[in-house]
Amino acid sequence: MRALRRRFLLVAVAVLVPVGLLVWRALASVAVEEQRRHEVVAERLFDEMERALSDLLVREDARPVDAALPDDTSAPWIVGWYDVPPDGRVVASPRLAAMPELVAAVGSNGRGPVPVKGQRPGSTVEVAGADAKGEVVKKNKAASPAYDALSSLNKAAEQRGLRQKSLADAYRSDVQQGARDDGVASARPPEAAPFVGRLADARHLVLSRTVIRADGRGGRQGLVLDVDALGARLRDQALAAGLERTATVTFATPDTAPSAPDPSTYDYRHRFAEPFDALTAHLALRPLGGFGSSTWIIALATLLLIAVVVGLVALYRMVAVAMGFAERRSNFVAAVTHELKTPLTAIRMYGEMLRDGIVPSEAKRDEYHRHITAESERLSRLIDNVLEFSRLERNARPMVLVAGAIGPVLEEAASMLRPHVERGGLSLRVVVDPALPPVRFERDALLQIVVNLVDNAVKYAGGAGPGEVVVHASRMDDGRVVLRVRDHGPGVPREHLGRVFEPFHRGERELTRRTKGTGLGLALVRSLTEAMGGRVRGQNLADGGFEVEVALPGAAAA
Repeated sequence: MRALRRRFLLVAVAVLVPVGLLVWRALASVAVEEQRRHEVVAERLFDEMERALSDLLVREDARPVDAALPDDTSAPWIVGWYDVPPDGRVVASPRLAAMPELVAAVGSNGRGPVPVKGQRPGSTVEVAGADAKGEVVKKNKAASPAYDALSSLNKAAEQRGLRQKSLADAYRSDVQQGARDDGVASARPPEAAPFVGRLADARHLVLSRTVIRADGRGGRQGLVLDVDALGARLRDQALAAGLERTATVTFATPDTAPSAPDPSTYDYRHRFAEPFDALTAHLALRPLGGFGSSTWIIALATLLLIAVVVGLVALYRMVAVAMGFAERRSNFVAAVTHELKTPLTAIRMYGEMLRDGIVPSEAKRDEYHRHITAESERLSRLIDNVLEFSRLERNARPMVLVAGAIGPVLEEAASMLRPHVERGGLSLRVVVDPALPPVRFERDALLQIVVNLVDNAVKYAGGAGPGEVVVHASRMDDGRVVLRVRDHGPGVPREHLGRVFEPFHRGERELTRRTKGTGLGLALVRSLTEAMGGRVRGQNLADGGFEVEVALPGAAAA
């Protein structure tokens, strides 16, 4: 068994180590997949924001240079529009004109945008934290070529950059063409350069463009945006797809301190493409979950580990039981060989002495006859037990049950066994309670049960006091009859108590045992009792000794 345990330990290690590595690799893959999924969601959200800003630029680019300033109050994120002709005076829409500080800022051309260190316009970075200087720190992540395309520059920002470049090239071409036309510039239609952005203050973003009017004179036009209102508009538009509970978006300018990342979320920071490159969006994305999340992997890995451990334990127990059973069978063969050889040797010895006439007296002759008879009976019981167990194991033992009293069968067994019990130094007492109900039983089977129980008591209780084996039949409250056979021997060790009715089980090692027997007696008792519809159990008694209880069903229960 020690060799078996060592082999199973090696098998367990050989199975559990690959399973552990597989689970570890699966968790790592799921972590990368979760990170990429959140990156894709972040890219989609920022792309939606960039698209909204691009639509705003398209509308403003389409506004004619010489058109009157609009006075649209339906867009709260637009503070107002302005126009700065060559004479330097500022013409502003009514809402903007009511804010002299902003009018002065757009008239003086304000200050330029403050670049975000380490991040180009139109790019997104994943934030693991920020150092004391506020520099963005990227998370370490494994390279995954399958996801590289999804981590590229925001598509809307890229398209807007290309459009801005195209407008700038066209504007330069128009200016150069006008310079070559000498006096014909007034006939050229008005043109405008792409918008550029700058901060007027921490809350307002100025978009301005250089224009050439129909009369050939230059100037500046643009609009002022409320950063907070614009951020709210972008946030509502981007999160309209059902991500309100999952994503949190905040906006910042270079004058705004960056918010600290939340360890429980996936944090991304996106700097918008020109001319909104002074704005930065911070996205805190809570875990999206789903069947492929690490929680599911851990749960499935736990179930797999439990299944593997249970399977290994079950396999070990099955193999251990099979090996133990095979070992007991081997011991049974050795025991049967010994039990057969011993009585045969005695019978042969006494028979040869009687045959050769070397018996000194008639008393010795009678003694030898008794020994031959006793050993023959012992040999007969052994052979009957082996044959009976073999038939029961093959389901080839027909059981013909009849209803009747068990008292006469017990008395018959007692008369047959009493000489055997007395030779073991014990006495046999049979107690049958009066008015026992009839039970369903087979005479031969019941007789063999009593013979085996009494023989077992004689083998294990011989020499112990008081030297008595008691067979007691009584009635139970549910109408059954219970047969108890007890001795006053040392009892059964606790570690063997639950296995005494198993085939071939013996409480002693085969090579060092002192008690005769094959380990079939009690197993045969249980098999015959269950075949008659009864039950059997054994127990150590408080006042010493071992008792076997056989309960047989009453005839009315059939």
